[in-house]
Amino acid sequence: MYNKLKNIEGVTLQPKEVVGPALVGSVEYFNGEKSTYHGSLVATTQRLFLNLEDHGVVCIEDFDYEKITRITIEDLLLVGHIVHLWTDDQLIVSVKSISEGKLDKFLEFVYKYKGKVTVENEALA
Repeated sequence: MYNKLKNIEGVTLQPKEVVGPALVGSVEYFNGEKSTYHGSLVATTQRLFLNLEDHGVVCIEDFDYEKITRITIEDLLLVGHIVHLWTDDQLIVSVKSISEGKLDKFLEFVYKYKGKVTVENEALA
């Protein structure tokens, strides 16, 4: 299941979009109400993909970098690192108990390409 969670099979990538690192762990997803799944965040050069495993089926949702206004990291002694994604003041996704993926590489990749998307959009305005 780990390999399935790290892939975004069946997703059509945009021109020049490249898949980057992934984090696999316990995902708390806030879509109206909080739900917890085994899942992953997969970064690309254009957006983040949220993969959620539900009864053996992997569901995929994507978030454009523009939608993510803030990323915070929490470090708890017994849990480890928790990555929180925010839209304005609303928490949309938290990944904890990260079992696979290097957090530093993931964040470096996301910050690099999130910044490029923001600069490109400001230039078009």
